Amino acid sequence: MEEGKDIRMLLVDDHELVLQGLKHIIECSLTEVKNVCTASSGREAISLITSQHFHLYVLDLELPDMSGLDVIACIHENDSDARIIVNTMHEEVWCIKELMQRQVDGILFKSVYTGEMLEAIRCVLRGETYYCEQARRARAGIANGDEQRHDALTPRELDVLKLLSDGKTTQEIAAEMCLSTNTVDTHRRHLLEKLNARNVADLLMIATAYGIIPLRKVDAGSLRVFKSGRKK
Repeated sequence: MEEGKDIRMLLVDDHELVLQGLKHIIECSLTEVKNVCTASSGREAISLITSQHFHLYVLDLELPDMSGLDVIACIHENDSDARIIVNTMHEEVWCIKELMQRQVDGILFKSVYTGEMLEAIRCVLRGETYYCEQARRARAGIANGDEQRHDALTPRELDVLKLLSDGKTTQEIAAEMCLSTNTVDTHRRHLLEKLNARNVADLLMIATAYGIIPLRKVDAGSLRVFKSGRKK
């Protein structure tokens, strides 16, 4: 960020107390921030994003009308230079992985202290990235685990996994890959064993968490069916 530049910031959170409290802390502690706008929904945020310019966005992922991931996509579409900090309660590995893929500049969990939030904002405004301690540990685990898991799966198993994530049945996978249903079942059994999954729903979530398949490929309806363990 250029010296002496008036910084404009957008805060997005559906909890009014959190929103106004964070706004007050930033205005009192960061004199370089000259304008702090707020939005309590995804639509309100997008309206501001598309009509005004902001240097930094701090947002939650849980919004009443849409996912914060969609808001992040909108920010990137409108300003490739924008800097983004996500402040979320989701500490799951899949969430960290998804945010890394979306190239956010900072990840904080809502359990952090005020001082760490301010430090994250300062770092990101300097052009650095900032992950809180839990997010750093998760990122390290992802980096260490991805290569091992990818190497453990054969190309055929990866193909079966991708088709499972599309909600395909055993019969559909067999027809598409020109295999017998018994062979597909064998590949699926090996996938469960290698990724230490209890069932196909668990398999897809683990594979997504470690980036073997992208989050967007896992069909929610398929997960509900697979969770029963009856889809063959």
